[in-house]
Amino acid sequence: MHFTAAADPEDDTADRLPAALQQRLLASDALSPFAELLRRRWIGMSFAVGLNDASRGIVRVYLLPEDVDHRLVPRGDPQMRKARLQLLSRLDFSPNVWRGEAGTPSQSPVADEAVESLLQIFNTIPSPDPRPDVVNDPDARESLYMLLDGSIPGVTTELYPYQRRAAAAMLQREAQPEPVLDPRLMPSTDHAGGAWFYDAVNGAGFREPRRYDGARGGILAEQMGAGKTLICLTLILATRHQPSRIPDIYRASRKVRPRLGSLADMAAACATHHGVPWRLAFGTDADVEYTKCVTALERNRASYDLPRPPRRRATRRPASEVPPTRIYPSHASLVVVPPNLVQQWRNEVTKHTTGLNVLVLHQKEAVPPVDELLRHDVVIFSSTRFERLLQEDGAQDANGAFLLRSPLARVHFKRCIVDEGHRLGNATTGARSNLHLVLDCLQVTSRWVVTGTPSKGLYGVDEGATGSGDASDELEKDDLRRIGSIAALYLKARPWANAPDEPGDAPADWSVYVMQPRHSRRSTGRKDCLKATLASLMVRHRLSDIGSLLPAVDERTVYLDGSYQDVLCLNLFSMVVIFNAVQSQRADQDYFFHPRQRKNLAQLVSNLRQASFFGGSFFSPGDVRKALDTAAAFLTEGKVAIGPDDDALLRGAIAFGELAAADGLKGLANAFHEIPVYVEHFPGGLGRAWSLDDRDGDPVCTDSRMVSALQRFLQSTLDAPASLQLLFASGRFEAQGREERASALAEQEPARPVRQATLAGNTQPGRDDTHPGPRARRVSQGTTRPLSAAGPVELAAPLAKTRLVSTASAKLSYLLDQVVQHQRDEQIIIFYENDNVAYYLAGMLEILQVQHLIYAKGITVERRAQYVATFNKNPKFRVLLMDITQAAFGLDMRSASRIYFVNPVLNPQVEAQAIGRARRISQQKPVTVETLVLRGSIDEVIVRRRGEMSQAEQRKCRSILDDRPLYEWILNARLLPLPAAAGGLDQTAPLRHPQPVFGRGFGQGVDDPDQDLVMEERAVGRTERKRPSGPDGRAPKRRAVRFESEGEN
Repeated sequence: MHFTAAADPEDDTADRLPAALQQRLLASDALSPFAELLRRRWIGMSFAVGLNDASRGIVRVYLLPEDVDHRLVPRGDPQMRKARLQLLSRLDFSPNVWRGEAGTPSQSPVADEAVESLLQIFNTIPSPDPRPDVVNDPDARESLYMLLDGSIPGVTTELYPYQRRAAAAMLQREAQPEPVLDPRLMPSTDHAGGAWFYDAVNGAGFREPRRYDGARGGILAEQMGAGKTLICLTLILATRHQPSRIPDIYRASRKVRPRLGSLADMAAACATHHGVPWRLAFGTDADVEYTKCVTALERNRASYDLPRPPRRRATRRPASEVPPTRIYPSHASLVVVPPNLVQQWRNEVTKHTTGLNVLVLHQKEAVPPVDELLRHDVVIFSSTRFERLLQEDGAQDANGAFLLRSPLARVHFKRCIVDEGHRLGNATTGARSNLHLVLDCLQVTSRWVVTGTPSKGLYGVDEGATGSGDASDELEKDDLRRIGSIAALYLKARPWANAPDEPGDAPADWSVYVMQPRHSRRSTGRKDCLKATLASLMVRHRLSDIGSLLPAVDERTVYLDGSYQDVLCLNLFSMVVIFNAVQSQRADQDYFFHPRQRKNLAQLVSNLRQASFFGGSFFSPGDVRKALDTAAAFLTEGKVAIGPDDDALLRGAIAFGELAAADGLKGLANAFHEIPVYVEHFPGGLGRAWSLDDRDGDPVCTDSRMVSALQRFLQSTLDAPASLQLLFASGRFEAQGREERASALAEQEPARPVRQATLAGNTQPGRDDTHPGPRARRVSQGTTRPLSAAGPVELAAPLAKTRLVSTASAKLSYLLDQVVQHQRDEQIIIFYENDNVAYYLAGMLEILQVQHLIYAKGITVERRAQYVATFNKNPKFRVLLMDITQAAFGLDMRSASRIYFVNPVLNPQVEAQAIGRARRISQQKPVTVETLVLRGSIDEVIVRRRGEMSQAEQRKCRSILDDRPLYEWILNARLLPLPAAAGGLDQTAPLRHPQPVFGRGFGQGVDDPDQDLVMEERAVGRTERKRPSGPDGRAPKRRAVRFESEGEN
């Protein structure tokens, strides 16, 4: 029987509940809080006796839909909304109970869902499936068909099917965004079988779905190396004839002519005002140019007045009349890219397209006037130059509103593409970045973010695409927050971007509706909502759809036995840790692992990581002797009682320290700050003058600096035996060697005394940067390239047999063997973590005449871009040494097919990014990746931990010290057994194939450090005319960007 909204004693029909019974029920504790809802007709109720239990009463509740009878039943009362939400939270939604039967209670009108991680949802986003037939605009529909057919005029590269689908999906979202269900509503079915939509946050139900137009744009999130830049360029070319259109809200405001215009002018004004793609008929996209028509169209450009925003805060002063801004629709697309990718975009434009009119603003170039901006198809900004507009042209109008006094603010761009735009997710509503602030001042129809990793937790998704993932709830929450910031603040996707004062709708809280209950207490998001929201924002193919197109990657871990010197250097760090731990009693502030010594401990760990490549430069014999004497005195005095285990540790460390302090090769490495190498059959048998140890013998102990100087000194006598013998006999050869040796020692003296922290036991973390500039200059210059001679020469007999036979570093010897073996057929990238490693490698590559580049932290953005272009285009350069921290998103080094990691990378996502520089869709060879691990070193522990750590643990580890097992391995450092070695050559790692020191132009210096580099190109305003072939074989007229080198006038 039904409750009545207002009791009527006359109404006592069979289907109505008696008034007295209704009053008693409504007065009960269970129903009294909701009686007012019934009286105001927000709900209806009925009462029935349970079928299985006659003593049990059941009250059914009928919810009045939010979108029904608003005129008769107003629903703006917040108290009633709160009561309705409270009622819904107490209801049992199970069908059995509704029928009066006993059953399992259900607290939600929607079925429960299995939990899926964000990583899994991201990996299962449906691949794009563009449908041209649903697009109403005939021009956009035709462009969609051309994209899917791969017949875009101006695209000179054949696209893969997935690239065509991705570009078509982007165009479809721009031309006709698909309506999406309000993500706040959950589709459900009532007990009568009818469809309804439920908002669990405010307790509202809707009979009809509420939909929004999807965002005009989104996130192009294709895999790393899948050609996202080419997809964007294809989209731009497919729509270059289509201008941006005046927004409907401003279309009615048209400029009134001062006098009657000609018929041609009126027709041209009408065409431009309505966004007619006239270039297809008259302009650069037509077979025949109609000069007068084009002139009329350009003379009657479309425009509209953009009102200035009202005053944000009410004041007593009257608001000033601020004139509107005149905005001009254009054919141009705005592209904002990181500085180090500007040159790559230029290269991609040149490689894959023809006919585009491109303007590049990279450094200090002034923004051209509006008329010139309107003539371009693409305007490429470096992000730093773009953000600088805020300081250059930012201002406030008379009402205090922010404005941008730049010509960019007067152009309505067709789209904005932010390459590697994941950093847009760092902003919040109250703390927007400069990039956001400038973008908010511009008029843009469509907005795109291009990134393979929209958030930190979605790195490394190439593998396990259907895995559940293991990121913590807190990390997933941060990932979702970042995506929400991109959606609301940049893409302006509704309802997330709704303004608080927007009539008829309210802003949706991303953290409430999208984040899952496991992310926070206030989150009520559903998995289906999260999936639908991500799918509506992203354009991305599943790995299964494109994985076969990416080159195969052969990844292997190479375990190397360290040389005697390698193990000796590693043990020195263990000795320091033991000395410090025992003598500080593991408690004092001068204990390495005390919280206040975090900086010194981090330095120690960094040095330990470098020592797995070579650590001979750390800890001079004097430093070792001082620590030994302190430890011996500690034991002798016995002032502090220590246990037997610590006593044994300390005595073992002292015994090793005595051995290390007396080791001659270790002392030479520290004195010269170089890796000792051995050279056999030294010219004239006069190696002593060029040696580090000032000893006779064969082979000779020297270093890369001395060998390089030797090559330069003998360059002119390579094929002149008589001149060579004269050098030997006159003593000039030996005098030059002694001079070079003295100079090398003098360079190691610091310009001023360097103070190091000294902790318990007279221990220090070690330093390898106490010497002045030569090493830093070599790395920061980025190139140490000798030149090859014009042709082969017949070497003089004393030089022909001189060979490099070994180095003190096992990793260095292995890498040299690998480079020599593979450089002829493959280009190589070597990733390093420390500039000293790059210095050592560069010195050895120089004496082996392997042309190389160093992509280091210290080089400029322009130089980095130049090196990438050179490495890809100039086959002379066989090796690129790259700092692992500079393996930036988006860098394309597809010419390399062999990669070496000097040290294992703890975070596999960072490693995947580095490998992605060479694993590109355009890569023609399989990619070989080797990670070098020195047995017994921290390398082994890192490799093991990387296999054990969850994704959440990896993301929490900002350094090695953040991982407890690694921290404890360092804390409990132990000495390794030293391999048997008689001394000298036996303490080094031999090359598998000894390498000649002379011949093929060895020792010839570089006259110009920029020789053979591919000079940076820049787009200029002038254009050339070309006739690229169109899809039907005809040759439409097009504007072609012209590039000229910096050296041209």
